[in-house]
Parts: sequence; C-alpha cells; structure tokens
Amino acid sequence: MTTTRWDDVKRQAEQARVAAGHPVRTDADREAGQRRLDDEIHAYRLAEVRRSRALTQREVAATMGVSGPRISDVERGKLDVVSVSVLRAYVEALGGRLKVTAEFDDSSYIVA
Repeated sequence: MTTTRWDDVKRQAEQARVAAGHPVRTDADREAGQRRLDDEIHAYRLAEVRRSRALTQREVAATMGVSGPRISDVERGKLDVVSVSVLRAYVEALGGRLKVTAEFDDSSYIVA
C-alpha cells in the first residue's frame, strides 16, 4: 500500500485546477470562502429556529415590515446585503435578542 502526504495531494489538486484554467486560490480566497460558508451555516441555524417556531418567512417578514426576499437574504447567509438592524429585527421576530460581539486577540466586546 502506498501513501501520499496531504501536502502533496493539495499541491497536485492546485496544479490540476491551474491546468484546467481555474485561477490560483490564495490564502485570502480560502479565508473568504470559509467566512461565506460560516455565514451560510449560521443563517441555516436561524432558519431552523424559525421553522421550529412554526413561522413562515412571510409571517416573519410581516412582523418585521419587510419583504420576503429580505428574509431569504438573512436565511441564505447573504450578510453583505443585510444590515445589523434587519438582522436584529429578524431575531426579535423569532423571540430572541441579537448580540454583536467584536473579538480581538485577548478580549471581546459586545457592541450591539
């Protein structure tokens, strides 16, 4: 049985991507991708809370006074188009309270 080091597998995969004409991914690209994935996971959890409370997107939108697509944006993790006030209203419509925390190396602060 032969083994291959993980670093070699990653290098070969990157070479195959480049050979196929895909752009080279930088560490910044990977970090941005991870942030998008994290946003989608968190948003999915919010949608699970809504469903567990037997609320539809339409009902939450009516409570908030916003359109259905705005709720969809929240629940798909499109945080670049959702303001803190909309996110707060969404969480409150589900009966929760939003906390926004700024995290630094050795401390964190609730900012909203």
